[in-house]
Amino acid sequence: MNRKIRFSVATLLAVVLVLVAANAWAAPKFRSTVPPPPDEGGNIPVTGGGGGDGCTGHEAIDMGTAQFSDQICGLTVDRVSDPEKQYPAAPDPLAFVGDTFKATTTSDGASVQVCYAYPPEFADKNAKLYKLNDKVTPNVWEEVQGAVIANGQLCGTSTSGVFALFGNK
Repeated sequence: MNRKIRFSVATLLAVVLVLVAANAWAAPKFRSTVPPPPDEGGNIPVTGGGGGDGCTGHEAIDMGTAQFSDQICGLTVDRVSDPEKQYPAAPDPLAFVGDTFKATTTSDGASVQVCYAYPPEFADKNAKLYKLNDKVTPNVWEEVQGAVIANGQLCGTSTSGVFALFGNK
């Protein structure tokens, strides 16, 4: 009888664990890594654009851990494989905590919206969005002013360039 009770308790615990895991995995809040940028009414103003080539502007590029969109068409985004070797070190006492991307537009000065996934571990490290200022020598990382954390993402708007997340070590 003791063996039957232990088996029943183990079975009940296994069922509870499976239900909890299925609920967490299928929760609508976690369906994708990065929620799409807000179309309108969000914290960051978004407007359409585009020229006569059929492009409507604000086309999103999903890079897995971040999404980029521009307001004019002609945006390309590349993941930087080893930012510590290619670019200046993170501002002291910070460290790279997310992927680094280089966003390029066909028009100088065009706005680029950047939305990084912002999981709890980034919040624990107080991660912030930075852009490389390549107009000064030596190049330096500068925080993107006006970046907003909402709905599991960190979004900011700036001109094209190299973007990274820095947080406490």
